[in-house]
Amino acid sequence: MEKDSIKITGNKEEAREEALLRYLIEAEGLKDIFDKDFEEWSNFDAWENIGVQQWIFARALEVYRGNKIDIKCGCCEYINCLETDFKKIENQKCYGIKSAYMIEKVLGEIVLAAAKRESDGTYSV
Repeated sequence: MEKDSIKITGNKEEAREEALLRYLIEAEGLKDIFDKDFEEWSNFDAWENIGVQQWIFARALEVYRGNKIDIKCGCCEYINCLETDFKKIENQKCYGIKSAYMIEKVLGEIVLAAAKRESDGTYSV
């Protein structure tokens, strides 16, 4: 994955020309999930909203396939966060940053699954 694969943009920021622009508003119910406690929303497999899971998974696939994505959070005017700056994610308020965290988490699982398929499952990667 490239360093700048995922970028969060606030309402007053422009998206990158070379990136696919995705709006959190497209994922109806996502904000409801992120309004829960970290222990609840960080467990992707326990999400009951399949449509939102599919939205996150689709973004992870876009990155896996080499695309850059910009996520318009809709809650902030400007975002000052590096894509890998998730050290204090539990206290984060921005839905875009939470989304990027989950996309990267799912992307990691996709990469691991692909590596296991390539090794024919005969040894751990």
